[in-house]
Amino acid sequence: MSVGLEIYVYYRLQLDQTAAARAAFDAARAGAPVRVLQRHDSDPLMVTWMEIYGPGIADPLQLEQQMATAMAPFVQGLRHRELFTPLKD
Repeated sequence: MSVGLEIYVYYRLQLDQTAAARAAFDAARAGAPVRVLQRHDSDPLMVTWMEIYGPGIADPLQLEQQMATAMAPFVQGLRHRELFTPLKD
């Protein structure tokens, strides 16, 4: 695991599935400090969510894989995953 690794994952889901998706998200993260944001979209049927895995997660890659499995029934298209680490001073 890289020190300070942060993961950003975004994907689309149907608007009418957001309540069920949020319940699945909350259950899968099991209290881990994973944030979820919703983009301000103008699409009346679809929304975009972003999961943020910041500092303080022991194994963010493993947790993200668990979350991907839990969220798979709701994701429309691909989950886009980007990994970042802090710049060194």
